[in-house]
Amino acid sequence: VGIAGSHIGTLNSKGVSPIDRREGVTQNDMQRALEGARAVALPQNQEVIHAIARHWTVDGQNEVQQPLGMNAYRLEVDAHIVTGSSTAVNNLLQCVMAHGIEVDELVLEPLASDRSVLRNEERHMGVAVVDMGGGTTDIAIFVDNGLCHTQILDLGGNHLSNDIAVGLHAPYETAEELKIRYGTVLPERVADDEQVWASVFGEKSERSFSRRFICEILEARAVEMFEIIHKRLEATDYLDRLPAGVVLTGGASQLPGMAELGREILQMPVRIGAPAAHLPVTGLSRKMMAPSYATSIGLLLWGLQEDERLWRRHYALDQNGQREWLDTTVRWLKNLLPD
Repeated sequence: VGIAGSHIGTLNSKGVSPIDRREGVTQNDMQRALEGARAVALPQNQEVIHAIARHWTVDGQNEVQQPLGMNAYRLEVDAHIVTGSSTAVNNLLQCVMAHGIEVDELVLEPLASDRSVLRNEERHMGVAVVDMGGGTTDIAIFVDNGLCHTQILDLGGNHLSNDIAVGLHAPYETAEELKIRYGTVLPERVADDEQVWASVFGEKSERSFSRRFICEILEARAVEMFEIIHKRLEATDYLDRLPAGVVLTGGASQLPGMAELGREILQMPVRIGAPAAHLPVTGLSRKMMAPSYATSIGLLLWGLQEDERLWRRHYALDQNGQREWLDTTVRWLKNLLPD
């Protein structure tokens, strides 16, 4: 189950595990080191959601990507810790379980999106995933194949729709439809005389509005969003370590012109990330291969890839069993789509 929100916090921590040199580094050794990294002092009502290895140190050899099987006396992990509000976590779990669904793991949503939209070379060179959802914009930074920073901004696609609703004195649902049908964050590409019709408060009949005016509203908010993103990236000290730039995903990233505006303000490469065609998931419709489904597809991949031992231990699935589970999940996701 994906989780995000302003209650999410992050920090970096280290953990250590002694190694039996005769056996070399085992999975249990790596898990003990991560458990040590998780043992951090947290504010009241905060709990650890993830402890993700950034890199490992084996007997003083730094930045080892995969220490499994190496001979050593001491294993150290540099981990990225993601925390969240215990109240928010429990409410989310209760909501899901109330519908008869068992929760195996909570996954920070930008980490799920990473699985479905990033290319391996981007993770290696240095890249930021910016998942522009409805209520939040989630940032995850990867350098040298490791997660370095995550952050959640209380700003998303809903703010774009709300700005239109306020500017036109229109219902929110009307504003959302106008955004999707006529929106772009590059109003200079819209003809001055192009008009659209919309229902507004206090009037029985629809009113006409300049489409360019609507797009100027969207542009103003999108500029603000990118300026905030730039400031947050700058504050992490990773801004100069992102040669692969930014990958935008999420529903709000689908607005025409988002990548171009992002490149202009961020002054770095920007592309729109959608679930890639080479992913090990079949049966997805074209609608589901859109940025708005990046998190959903990423959660699906997380369940398949993150811990193979979990599958064997809890579900005893062979390849056919995994395929059956995957097909069932894909059918469930398809049923959520409008006809």
